[in-house]
Amino acid sequence: MTWILWLLAGLLLFGLLAELAARLWLRLRGGYYVLPPWSRSEMTIDRSVLPQLEERVRIEANRDGERGPEPPRDLRETYRVLIAGGSAAECYMLDQDSEWAAVVRRELAGKLERLGAGAVHVGNLARSLVPCEAIDLILAKALPRYPRLDVLVLMIGASDVVAWLERGCPAEIEPGEYTPARVFAEHPEGPFGWTPRKLALRRIVQRLQRRLFPRVARRSNVGGMIAKNRAMRARAAMRDEVPDPTPMIEGFETWLRRVIATARSKAKRVIVVRQPWLKREFTPEEDARLWNFGAGRPYAEEVTTYFTHRVVNDLMGAVADAAGRVAEECGVEQLDLMERLDPTFETFYDRLHFTREGAGVVGRAVAEAILSGGEALPAAGAHPRDRTESKRVEVETDPRP
Repeated sequence: MTWILWLLAGLLLFGLLAELAARLWLRLRGGYYVLPPWSRSEMTIDRSVLPQLEERVRIEANRDGERGPEPPRDLRETYRVLIAGGSAAECYMLDQDSEWAAVVRRELAGKLERLGAGAVHVGNLARSLVPCEAIDLILAKALPRYPRLDVLVLMIGASDVVAWLERGCPAEIEPGEYTPARVFAEHPEGPFGWTPRKLALRRIVQRLQRRLFPRVARRSNVGGMIAKNRAMRARAAMRDEVPDPTPMIEGFETWLRRVIATARSKAKRVIVVRQPWLKREFTPEEDARLWNFGAGRPYAEEVTTYFTHRVVNDLMGAVADAAGRVAEECGVEQLDLMERLDPTFETFYDRLHFTREGAGVVGRAVAEAILSGGEALPAAGAHPRDRTESKRVEVETDPRP
């Protein structure tokens, strides 16, 4: 009996020490990841709700927690692009090969000689419902593990408008609402505890399982929540006025300057993509497809008031203009896509999010901006990271999907 007690005590002590070591390792080496590294998921879309979308959608993360393929082990000859922003950049409802980041990758892969590189990698760190404040946190925590980036592309603006409207159009916006637990799927800050779900060892084991024994998380008939949100908007009152949006615009500009400064800490070039949206006169049938821009969170509560198209267009236009001003002030490139995207439901499946065809137009425009911006091609043998900073670019691209 005595040796059994000693054995149990030894196992308990070993487990305690292992857990403490795991917590220390995560603190020092754990990293911040928008998606869990090596995670895999697959959705089937309810096409009775979203007929413009593909039926099957894959989301696959690489070792850096980016949506995208694994980066090459040897990055010295790799032209590396990173994309950050909100849901229009995340492309959650589009397949892995259809999101506009994947289109950028394919376009650049065919132009390696122009890039002066042996390979290209495009990773996507965008996340839905994150305004500029949260994007700055994502970049500040994630970029330190990147040796260097050639281009960082930002598509920003819509989430700041949505968040302001959801909060009731406050006259003052207090920072600090976004924490690592809110914006990262995996991070080293805990909180840890002694229940099985809060153990640091559990997190490490889960990562090893994803790496060595990958499993695909599956969901079916995705789109039901959008149908409910459409019905919620249809029975809601429409509001045609908002308070002075200056606090929201000024806050957006302040955080965008910080985002650009953070991006420049690792990226040779920064391209600000002014947020596009579906701007048109809607028929009653088309209006019934919309669900964004309510005075509340439609995915979490009953929203009884939504904002008219005039209010939405004015706010989105003001934020897009503010993004252009800040980009020019900071001396980084910018890209305006509004004239390049057909304002139809073949391009967007709601006010903000792209279909596969729309993502194709965006991806080709961004790729052309990357290829066209900056100085002339580097001298033979020079690596693209040796180029000097580029200027604002205007891109002509074929608007057809």
